[in-house]
Amino acid sequence: MARVRRSVLFVPGSDRAALRGALESGPDTLVVDLEDTVTPVRKHAARVLAVAFLGEPAPAGTERAARVNSPATPYFSDDLPAVIAACADALVIPKVNSAGEIRAVDDQVARTEVDSGRPPGSVRLLPLIETALGVLNAYAIATACPRVDALLLGHVDLSLNLGIREAGIRDGTIFHARCQVVLAARAAGRDAIDALCMNPTDADDFRGEAREGQRLGFAGKLLLHPDQVRLVHEVYAPSDGEIAHARRVVQAFDEAAAAGTGMFLLDGRMIDLPVVEAERAVLERARRAGAL
Repeated sequence: MARVRRSVLFVPGSDRAALRGALESGPDTLVVDLEDTVTPVRKHAARVLAVAFLGEPAPAGTERAARVNSPATPYFSDDLPAVIAACADALVIPKVNSAGEIRAVDDQVARTEVDSGRPPGSVRLLPLIETALGVLNAYAIATACPRVDALLLGHVDLSLNLGIREAGIRDGTIFHARCQVVLAARAAGRDAIDALCMNPTDADDFRGEAREGQRLGFAGKLLLHPDQVRLVHEVYAPSDGEIAHARRVVQAFDEAAAAGTGMFLLDGRMIDLPVVEAERAVLERARRAGAL
């Protein structure tokens, strides 16, 4: 079963207290950030702190990832072996533009797994799509290697790349990019993780963005604050009413299929196999969220 990543929480790798507090909030994935939230003069210290943190026990079910610096920077060659040897479950690769970049990282990860004694293929890759070229190449990036689990969308750097001010994720080209990344990821059989909400103090705004992302097909959302973990889990867990309806549809379909009927009317709505599969997906989301 694919790993659940409803909440992907970024925490500065240079902040020991924030790392521990974030872990206690129970995110599906905690990302120790060595890139944008760490200034150049603190890169080495943050890497040392990240290695120590990743080497400590973590709650069951929590994926611990590291956002390394871009392969185009001088920091990457030190980041990669350090966090893999420290048993990071996954690597967030920033500003990915092409499948070739991911294949190059995959080769380096494979060699480092051998050197560090990690099982082959144990380190997953989470490419971060943050440029116009990355959006256009999203499907190729998602299928670049089996190690890719999900595509993450970074809309702030994407806005910069587009030459616009940081735009809301519901606006214009950024909304289009969200749809493009979801389509590419789903076509590749991968998950897509929605962009950050840049207003961490407005719970209603966050819920609205999260609900829209779930309806668009995202499997989860990037987070900046531990308080957002509970909110996004609430949004991505089906309600009791949704679960009850899904069970009713599936049961009615099974009964109709047993009678030799593949399409029928339920509450005035035509039900066939694609509708039923969508309701089965609701039940699967409930199981993955612990609601069943």
